[in-house]
Amino acid sequence: MKEVTQDQVVSCLRSLGVSAGDGLLTHSAVQFLGRPRGGVGMYLEAILSVIGPQGTLVAPTFNFAFARGERYDPANTPSTGMGAFSEYVRQHPQARRTSHPMQSVAVLGYYAEDIASRDTLSAFDPGSAFERMLELDFKLLLLGADARAISMFHYCEQRASVPYRYWKDFTGEVRTPQGWQRRTYRMFVRDLDLNPQLTLDPVVAEMQARGEWRSVPLNYGWISVCKLTDFVATADRFLAADPWSLVLNRPQNV
Repeated sequence: MKEVTQDQVVSCLRSLGVSAGDGLLTHSAVQFLGRPRGGVGMYLEAILSVIGPQGTLVAPTFNFAFARGERYDPANTPSTGMGAFSEYVRQHPQARRTSHPMQSVAVLGYYAEDIASRDTLSAFDPGSAFERMLELDFKLLLLGADARAISMFHYCEQRASVPYRYWKDFTGEVRTPQGWQRRTYRMFVRDLDLNPQLTLDPVVAEMQARGEWRSVPLNYGWISVCKLTDFVATADRFLAADPWSLVLNRPQNV
């Protein structure tokens, strides 16, 4: 496997317009970028060296065990299925994590306290960490990850009330600064009978055509960057025109 170095990552980020003071919502599948020299922490060092002390890094740290009755401890519950980099960020001693027990994010940097303190019933509600990133004009960074990994799309689905999802409440034990508390949170969950298979390729293609989506290759994968506001605006247009437009297996009767 080819090696990937910090200098290579820094060069890619700068070529994509990432700069000092940026806020980044980062999704990762770093296995597609090669073997990181020095380990997965190299990516964090590279990002922080570019965005500097005024920048902010957010990594999704989802875990759905709460929906199965398990307790949620923001400090110790691991992320699952979000990649090695997200889990590395979660474990950083300075990382702050949101309270949502199923769709949390870990935050490092200038706005860590602001973003991590958001506690909403749904992770994508008004006033949530995800909406705050929009207000702060964050960028989206994909480190080897496919566009389907973009968690911000759930924000668009919720606002559009897409018909292939429905609301479901979950109640359980959450560890807070005041100790363990019994709390209820909610998710806009997939309808498993419909089992929607989504694609965001049309969204990316439209953004590329307007010059809003930029990518550079690195070994076996790609690093991509766009503004979160541009992504949300484009996805919103697709869903407003047809809420089924990004579902590959849409039912024949809709």
